[in-house]
Amino acid sequence: MIDRLGTAIAGAVAVFFAAVTLYLYLDRQNALRAVSEAQRVLAEERGAWATERQRLTEAALMESERARQVEAQWREKQREVTSNAKEQVRAAAADAARARSAADVLRKRAEALASQCTPYRDEASRDSAAAFGGAAAENPGVVLADLLGRLAKTAGELAAIADARGSAGAACEKAYGVLK
Repeated sequence: MIDRLGTAIAGAVAVFFAAVTLYLYLDRQNALRAVSEAQRVLAEERGAWATERQRLTEAALMESERARQVEAQWREKQREVTSNAKEQVRAAAADAARARSAADVLRKRAEALASQCTPYRDEASRDSAAAFGGAAAENPGVVLADLLGRLAKTAGELAAIADARGSAGAACEKAYGVLK
């Protein structure tokens, strides 16, 4: 009986070990399937991310190119504005040169007329009210010509400054308008 009992226990142990082995085998197979499924899902996700990354990269490149084109347009418009401003400054300088030339002609004409004026000969013929604090000028035509020359020179300088500032201001406004 002990032999039978030993044989029964040995059989039971063998069945137990077979069941445990079968259980471990099936568990391992399930684990391998789970790992295989996880690897498949991971590969799909990597592919999806690679596709999305490629799409975003292409979109970024297209946006970058568009921004370059806009910047190039701005630069071209800025060049046009600068060129126009320089042309306006040149035109203003030419106008100022013509105005100086005309002023020189006028000043020379005034000097010629002033040289024809005769100075006062005696104290009685002078207008004493005109020179309250001192003696009257010897030749009023020369004084007039000198005054006219200085006025023309000062007016020319002020006009040149006004033209330069006006052109610069207009160019600045246009350049700002281009950037909007």
